[in-house]
Amino acid sequence: MVRPFLGPEERALLDGAAGRSPGVPALLGVLPGGTEDERRYALEALAAERAPESAGAVFAVLADAGAEPDVPSWYLDRLERTVRRVVNGGGGTHWRRTPCPAPAPPAPGSVPLLLGYAAHPVPRVRSLALDLLGPAGDPAHLALFAAAARDSEAAVREAALVALGRTDHPGARDALADVLTEPSRSLGDREIAAVMLGRSGDRRAFETLVLLLNHRDALRNVTAADTLARLGDPRTARAAAALATNRLRITYALASIRLLGRLRAPESVPALTATLQWLLDEGRPGLQAVHGCVEELGRLGDARAVPLLARAAGTPALRAPAVDALGRIGGPAVLDVLLAAADGPEEEVRGAAARGLARYRDEPRATAALAGLCAPPYPRCVVRALARSGDPVAASALARACKQAPSAATRRLAGRFSAGPRRNGAP
Repeated sequence: MVRPFLGPEERALLDGAAGRSPGVPALLGVLPGGTEDERRYALEALAAERAPESAGAVFAVLADAGAEPDVPSWYLDRLERTVRRVVNGGGGTHWRRTPCPAPAPPAPGSVPLLLGYAAHPVPRVRSLALDLLGPAGDPAHLALFAAAARDSEAAVREAALVALGRTDHPGARDALADVLTEPSRSLGDREIAAVMLGRSGDRRAFETLVLLLNHRDALRNVTAADTLARLGDPRTARAAAALATNRLRITYALASIRLLGRLRAPESVPALTATLQWLLDEGRPGLQAVHGCVEELGRLGDARAVPLLARAAGTPALRAPAVDALGRIGGPAVLDVLLAAADGPEEEVRGAAARGLARYRDEPRATAALAGLCAPPYPRCVVRALARSGDPVAASALARACKQAPSAATRRLAGRFSAGPRRNGAP
């Protein structure tokens, strides 16, 4: 059947599912001299079939192609992807992903093949073989991983360090800890070793992770913060508070601020309020750190932050996140700020006020304000709060929502309203 509208990969997938693709020898014969479409078809078909005997042949083609200077990058990427799918059934998983799911271990029959290619002269082949061996977590490969962690190529060192991190053995953790103290190591090597060591629960990674937490690279900050949160070291909150309140490094403090909110430690609220206080005093509302402090204080829900957040709500650039944070905290002291924000001209601020007011139960002023905010597109939180209030003030607004709300679930929710006596209260 001719399917001209499909690309070579799609045709290969359909043919593989229907059992119409050529055999492995025929597909392998296309790789050396076929056209681009023929090569794409052959590699996709080989990946779909996952025949164990094709892994060595595709590895050999990758080794030959990787040594040539003018090979297209797509071809090398496709060869590597095919080897991965044949060996472990899926693609690679980057070590920086959090949480980092371990890829499937290699098929038992492919381990000798991978061990052989782990010492190949082509760096790309070496790194691929080490990357596929790592998920096996076999302590017998520790010497190989430790030696490859000193390779001259950064990609090979990365694969070896990640493989050590995925090997649950004291020797692997000791090798990673040694990387942190070796003076000749690059920052990239230290970062991988610290993250892998921290994810295994080894507190020897703490000092390096704290240094990375306030690095100029935002991606390194986020990775270090997530690892520190998982490590559970009691020193983490103090270190994060010190970094978050460092005025000279405030440009790089967002990850520390987020970490303080995540930890919910005794140091969190004092550090966040102190940082927000001086940033407001300095008139620097545009920094990411300011928005981070406001959002994390709202998530922590501590009433001590209410006066400062109310002040932040008076700054136009911070009004919406500050009102949203105040709504999360709630309480009688917050109600007047939310009611004033609900009458404001900015739609984003009114939406934040509505979410906060919806958390109040049996509060007539909040219900009356929500009735005024109950308009298209009829936010579910507003309709739910009005429906459960039983206040007759909400009847007309819910009647409109019952007819005009775009969501059937919202219309059903509005239809559940039943008027009852007025009551007073606060969240």
